[in-house]
Amino acid sequence: MLKLIVAAIAMLGLGVALAVGAVVWERPAEGAPFRTPEATDADLERVAASKVFFGHKSVGFNILDALPSVYESEGAAAPTVVESTEPPSAPALVHTEIGENGDPLGKIANFDRIMREGMADAVDVAVLKLCYVDLRSGEVDVDEVFTAYRDTLAALSRDYPDTAFVAVTSPLTQERGPRAKLNAAIGRADRYGPEHNALRERFNTLVRAEYTEPGALFDLAAVQSTDASGERVAYSRDGMTYYSMDDDYAKDPGHLNSSGGAVAASALVAVLAQALD
Repeated sequence: MLKLIVAAIAMLGLGVALAVGAVVWERPAEGAPFRTPEATDADLERVAASKVFFGHKSVGFNILDALPSVYESEGAAAPTVVESTEPPSAPALVHTEIGENGDPLGKIANFDRIMREGMADAVDVAVLKLCYVDLRSGEVDVDEVFTAYRDTLAALSRDYPDTAFVAVTSPLTQERGPRAKLNAAIGRADRYGPEHNALRERFNTLVRAEYTEPGALFDLAAVQSTDASGERVAYSRDGMTYYSMDDDYAKDPGHLNSSGGAVAASALVAVLAQALD
């Protein structure tokens, strides 16, 4: 009898493991082709000679920290980078942390206020980036956030026609390993779980569909999820394809290392140069 009980428990355990495996093991998928933009010498010079505002949080610092190395690698003079909410009177890349992480609507409103208090009149181009922590499954309404994002940039573009406004896709986190996914499946949710990148992909899909003109969109998520060979880091979950940050670009699960920061910085400069045309 004891052997039968042990066997039954073993079979039950195997069944649970198989069921959990079906939940936690996202399948690699073929992602949409993407070519990461690279700044030309002309792009670098154009942006350095312009007035730019960048509203962001921590991943934005990863990009800005790598910006001098992008210019140095091409023997070009880097732009003046100033952390401030004061409108610039000379060419500079002015940036500031906007709002609070986890409150995307508050960040969007904060950006709008900074623009309308004089920044939009002073700069040639302005960029609004949310953070990966602003878009987490079970915490936000994607449609509400996207609508506020779109409508705010549209109103600013209408009211300040001489300023270019650049949208940004939500940054991504690394794909989590089997242990973290298993913990999530048994109720020990991981803040970096795949369900969050899947939700970010819903937001990013809406953003990509809205901003299709050259210079209108900095697709940071696509940059993060495209490796050096051009392959996308893509997975399938519940019938949809979503993307994750390439491990080679990651400083930690949510931030860019120096290599990833440099790739993103070069791409940002290329997009800014298009926006300035």
